[in-house]
Amino acid sequence: MKILVLGACNIDIIGTAKQSLLDSESNLGNINIAVGGVAKNIANNLYNLGANVSFLTLIGKDAFSIKQVQELDNIGIDYHNSIVKDVKSSIYLAVHDAQGDLNVAINDMFDFEDLKPEDFEQLDEYIKTFDVLVFDTNMSCEMLTYLITKYQDKIIYVDGVSQTKVVRLKKVIKYIDLLKINQYELNSLQTNKNYDIIIGVRELLKQGLKTCIVSHSDLPITYNIKDEIFSSETQKAKNIKSTMGAGDALFSGIIFYLTEEYNLHEAVNFGKIVASKTLEVYEACNKEIRKLINL
Repeated sequence: MKILVLGACNIDIIGTAKQSLLDSESNLGNINIAVGGVAKNIANNLYNLGANVSFLTLIGKDAFSIKQVQELDNIGIDYHNSIVKDVKSSIYLAVHDAQGDLNVAINDMFDFEDLKPEDFEQLDEYIKTFDVLVFDTNMSCEMLTYLITKYQDKIIYVDGVSQTKVVRLKKVIKYIDLLKINQYELNSLQTNKNYDIIIGVRELLKQGLKTCIVSHSDLPITYNIKDEIFSSETQKAKNIKSTMGAGDALFSGIIFYLTEEYNLHEAVNFGKIVASKTLEVYEACNKEIRKLINL
């Protein structure tokens, strides 16, 4: 199957503390600048797994944009139909604790959120050539509604990204074939905040969502196949370096296996393996996952 990933490509500025974080204080640690973003990470992982995948994003015209283009060229993924505008790059600024877990983050993606339907008009025939469309929720509610509604005949997979952005999907939930979210994002989508994962998943299914996958840190993964709800323990990593990109890796593994016509149980299990391998590196994507397709 041909897969098109539509979403953000960010400049990730990540600070990782050397010891316990002190509030309102300068903390010792390491700072790393890399090219990331949920959609970029998913596209990168799918490419590493050998999927027939392309990437559609917004590329600006500042100094960071040069780094983005160089990174995408180095990966080898097809991104050349992306939208180019004279805007600044999207930036994700995060602070991780000494264990590599996210403490706080700020994302500056306003130019990406300003994309309009007319930016995609000339890409219509191109988008139609794909079987599967994978979205993150970094576009505006208007754009997500426009694109998902327009291409509802495609297989639609979506990553919820954050509890503040996942609510942009409320108008199009019935067109989504698979939604991957965490517990916070699930709570944001619920009418009544009861914090029960199974009840929350069933509520989304009643709204027309076909499949929901809820993953949250090292807690069991909850997912449905039609009306049945399942729970699956996470895969333990040998040596955790960073949690950055683990959720994106989980989703990438699931997407890859589903497009290879495995069932959802098998896809979730493979996604867990891809996520565990990603936890073992400091980067958001681990090139070594390509070896997993031979298991």
